[in-house]
Amino acid sequence: MAESKSAEEMELEKFGYKQELKRSLNVWELTAFGINYMIPIAPAIIFGFIFQISGGTVALPYALAGVAMMFTAMSYAVMVRNYPLAGSIYNYVGRGIQRHVGFLAGWVLILDYILIPTVTAMSASLYIEQFYPQIPYAIWLLIFAGAMGLLNLFGVELMAKLGLWMVVIGEVVIFLAFGVWAYYVAVRHGGTGTLLSIEPFRFSSFSALMSATSVCVLSYLGFDAITTLAEETNHPKRDVPRAIYGSILIGAFTMVLTGYLGMLVIPNWQQYVNNANWLATALMQVSKIAGGQGFAAFYTAGYLVAMGVFNVVATAAGARLLYGMGRDNLIPKSIFAAINQRWKTPHWNIILIVVIEYVLGITLTVESITNLINYGALGGFAALNLGVIWLYYVKKKGVGPMSLGEPENWKPAGLWGFIRYGLAPALGVIVVLWVFSSLDKNALKVGTTWLIIGIIYLAIKTKGFRELPPQLEL
Repeated sequence: MAESKSAEEMELEKFGYKQELKRSLNVWELTAFGINYMIPIAPAIIFGFIFQISGGTVALPYALAGVAMMFTAMSYAVMVRNYPLAGSIYNYVGRGIQRHVGFLAGWVLILDYILIPTVTAMSASLYIEQFYPQIPYAIWLLIFAGAMGLLNLFGVELMAKLGLWMVVIGEVVIFLAFGVWAYYVAVRHGGTGTLLSIEPFRFSSFSALMSATSVCVLSYLGFDAITTLAEETNHPKRDVPRAIYGSILIGAFTMVLTGYLGMLVIPNWQQYVNNANWLATALMQVSKIAGGQGFAAFYTAGYLVAMGVFNVVATAAGARLLYGMGRDNLIPKSIFAAINQRWKTPHWNIILIVVIEYVLGITLTVESITNLINYGALGGFAALNLGVIWLYYVKKKGVGPMSLGEPENWKPAGLWGFIRYGLAPALGVIVVLWVFSSLDKNALKVGTTWLIIGIIYLAIKTKGFRELPPQLEL
């Protein structure tokens, strides 16, 4: 007797695909994946620079950035309910706008998904080297990248379970820090001397606040990685959108609270704004002021754990993006769409990312790679938001399905449809382009060069754009 297929398997077959990846993820594991990708302790990287730019506030820019990113999150939710496929922006833009455009959106996004693991591996290795300088940075980088790659090879289920525990550990470190900072202010009467204060919300000017917000938006990048696991999720159309919203809300809460309590500890922040080393390690310095050298070391250890977990989930997301493109034969299928039969993971993609981590990690700086990541992520976000507008107001001519299905399920968009499928993604485009305009000139040059290479490759692949990329039937 033939084994019955699940609704998700049958729906995947509508798009011409077979279920190859194992479905095992639920909404909680997806949410943990998204939170890990954003790194709850991420403010430790840019905290000092945010209050320097804004003129005294960190919490307010993070709150505004969280609201802004919700617009793009809404576009992700719309697309995943229409197309519950692995590949993320590549699939969504290709089906929402046009196949060649989808390829180019995926092409720029490769910068994001492939280079993010490199940044985390470099950052973690540099921190470890500070504790054990007798071992060269290059060796630590090799050990770290290799170990994280092995975890990914063992499968997404193991990675998800690890992610859940690491979220718990990371949040424990963060909330212990909150407790220590609050105790210092409320009990020891340090800093502002009170937990209720408007000091953490002061800023020098509206333009300064907006500039700081544009920096904070980059801390939210990563929630989109949840969509790359759509084909490994038990109920993708329901759980992926929920996980996207949940990860942003939890991330925003953590970042805003970090900004609020952190600034309560240092109301005299002006004396640090000209100290580059202090700004780069601001939250470690805050922890040292509030809890002493021992607690500062504990907080730093939590940061290293976060970098490790982030590398695992970033590598998983990048490998599955390459899998989606390889399966469609847009990059060599025999390599990028290959699945390890034992672990059911795209093993060659994982190995490739680990190699890239090491090669770039010993040749480039963290700053240069970070700028390229921003180019890829923001370019992809802009294309996604445009894709929602194009899908509903050009292809569907203002008519949208309440669920993926046949024409009889379609209903007029109406006012809510205009807000959901027109206004929200339009605001998403505006926000993304605003942030994009602040990118480093070198990043714009290198990123645009990468995009041009993608256009040339696609032109060759499709014989001058006369042929459509394969396996993207609408």
